[in-house]
Amino acid sequence: MEDDKKIYLGKITGVHGIKGWLKIQSFSSPLENILNYPLWIINNRGQEGFYSVEQGRKHSNKIIVKLEKIDDRTKAESFINSKIKIMRSDLPKLPNESYYWSDLEGLSVLNSKEKLIGIVDSLIETGANDVMVVNTTKDKRILIPFVMHEIIKEVSIELNYVKVDWSIDSD
Repeated sequence: MEDDKKIYLGKITGVHGIKGWLKIQSFSSPLENILNYPLWIINNRGQEGFYSVEQGRKHSNKIIVKLEKIDDRTKAESFINSKIKIMRSDLPKLPNESYYWSDLEGLSVLNSKEKLIGIVDSLIETGANDVMVVNTTKDKRILIPFVMHEIIKEVSIELNYVKVDWSIDSD
């Protein structure tokens, strides 16, 4: 895992009020966990910069924040649709057999015969369990439930693979 990797954690979706507050779409769980990271990397119109979170809170079912150096609505509006990232090294360490989605993206997916099925594109949160979206070697996308020990047999971040008990077409 690369500690200098940038992790996409949310998006600025709008403004709140006239004093530079921003509406945030958080990809963390729960939503307000995005506020645990006081320094955000924001790419605004091609310019990447570091911004400190001065204040933030949950507001209805969204997050609103006040960032340092953004003090009026006009300046805040220029940040709409900007991505919010943090450094991978800022994330808390996880226990064994727990992974951040970003650590799984790009890993090779191997079946029980160690044949390449494809590459992890992304993950989807569902009610029952998370699901891996895999771009197969046959130019298809498949969905594989991320159920440890049943379907997901082994994950090796260091060796860049996920072994699964799964078959597609004729393996």
